[in-house]
Amino acid sequence: MLFKNALEIIAHKRLSGDDLFTLLENIMLYGSISRAAAEAGVSYRYAWGLIQESEKAMQATLVDKYVGGYAGGGALLTAKGKKLLQEYKAYKQAVDHRLEQFMQQTFRGETQATKAKEMKRTDYFLLLASTLEPVEAGLLDELEGAYYLERGVLIRHLAAGSGRALEIAKSGRVDMTFTHAPELEEQFMAEGWGACQAAIMSSDFILVGSPGDPAGLGRAGPSLSVAEAFRLIADSHSPFITRGDHSGTHLRETAIWEKCGIIPGGDWYLFYPGVAGNLGALRFAREKGAYILVDRASFYLSRSEAEMKIFIGEDDPAPEELANTFVLTAVNPDKIPSVQLEEASRFMRWLQKEKGRAIIDSFGRESYREPLFKLSS
Repeated sequence: MLFKNALEIIAHKRLSGDDLFTLLENIMLYGSISRAAAEAGVSYRYAWGLIQESEKAMQATLVDKYVGGYAGGGALLTAKGKKLLQEYKAYKQAVDHRLEQFMQQTFRGETQATKAKEMKRTDYFLLLASTLEPVEAGLLDELEGAYYLERGVLIRHLAAGSGRALEIAKSGRVDMTFTHAPELEEQFMAEGWGACQAAIMSSDFILVGSPGDPAGLGRAGPSLSVAEAFRLIADSHSPFITRGDHSGTHLRETAIWEKCGIIPGGDWYLFYPGVAGNLGALRFAREKGAYILVDRASFYLSRSEAEMKIFIGEDDPAPEELANTFVLTAVNPDKIPSVQLEEASRFMRWLQKEKGRAIIDSFGRESYREPLFKLSS
């Protein structure tokens, strides 16, 4: 048992078990070693040293540091780190239960029994690998907060492109994914990695660019198709920004180029060099006076309306090839035994019911007069 081994090593090595488990839980909560250390009241140097010493003693990697993604990088518990923390929480719950029984037997007072119950902690926490759009918008934070208040279940997310999010799930680090990459999602399910999935919401893709319109898209008239717009951009060698990161946005852009029979390349086809998702890519596009394919929510969030124009996707409904659906997938415990499928499935159902749908449907209305994301039927 990993937890028993950890306790034995901690005792033998004179490591601080309380500090280690506090740090692991804070890393799970905040996705950052520095934040975890600050919340625990210890220095980063001490925290990182304790983690490294514990990993060395247990001969197991507990924390995975990564570069990139939302906010530039951070840390995430590995499958073994997650298992260790789960075993500790189960142990702590059992101790709390015994303590409650002891207090009730000893003091037999209602006040003391109430205090004992207050010592109990939540039984579950879930980890979610999510595409950037709902994270950058702030919607995911709001949904997670509401779910915690209602059910007492903590959900923390790691933000990455859809392709990366699904790869993280395959490595056993999360219970769920939230993505918008239909081909990859279908493959994920076909290979048995997903237990169940549901379409939660959508935000159509749009093609935007500088009002100067170097490719002359505006002159082509309202009947201009998505494929025709891409051909005009390529034929005129007008600057175009690509994420180039295997994200849902990049995969959709690539599919459109393939439909056009065009392999983009050259000085006009510019790779966004940053890691800040669509919001960063939009800023880069404004600087370069370039066209870019993004989801509608990101465009509104970027406040780019004064500097960029929508050339394709302004009409409602948007063309079929610009449909952009966000899907929640629960990871299959047959592939990753540490997955908490029952609680992940509850969260999925909650998103599809009245409370979750109401949050999504109202999100952004006050600032943009319409929700940033549309509910899936």
